[in-house]
Amino acid sequence: MFSESAELYDLIYARFKDYPAEARQVADLLGTVHARCRTILDVACGTGEHARLLAAHHGFEVDGLDLDPAFVRMARAKHPTGRFSEGDMVERCSAFASISPRMGS
Repeated sequence: MFSESAELYDLIYARFKDYPAEARQVADLLGTVHARCRTILDVACGTGEHARLLAAHHGFEVDGLDLDPAFVRMARAKHPTGRFSEGDMVERCSAFASISPRMGS
């Protein structure tokens, strides 16, 4: 979807998105609802900026999933300790729901 402009994505969105504040909000929310949470799956991870910040500044282990292979490459470069995959969350969730009794009900 954004493959042609992937290299410019962060430059464009950083003009009106506050990635550090958004990462802090996610970390605070997780701390409130599940204080022991240390792992995150960032679905539609884009360039991996949130994943990078959540790992570097908040101590989470963050992996990601995105449809766009250019974004997955960028996320891997930004956050090398995370595992990033190209894929469709609907397909992944459907496959998981078929093998997980908890997700399928």
